[in-house]
Amino acid sequence: MDRKALDALAAELTARGDLDREQVFRDMRVRGKSPMETLYVVARAFGLSLPEAKTALYESAAWRDQHDAWTGLQSGLSDHAAGTDS
Repeated sequence: MDRKALDALAAELTARGDLDREQVFRDMRVRGKSPMETLYVVARAFGLSLPEAKTALYESAAWRDQHDAWTGLQSGLSDHAAGTDS
């Protein structure tokens, strides 16, 4: 993750003013940014905490198609931590 480039992107978005959160999520997907990169930029551009940015990403229409994969990953991690994985 190139933080310098992501910081520049967040600054560019902020400089535009009147940010539309959903549009930023769509733009990040179009640019090929990962969910982690998107969280970073959104947190910076909108002044959100990481948990707030994560919730906003999860609720966004732009990333909705990833919900099943994320839920499966979280479930697998929970199972592993509990020692119930195969």
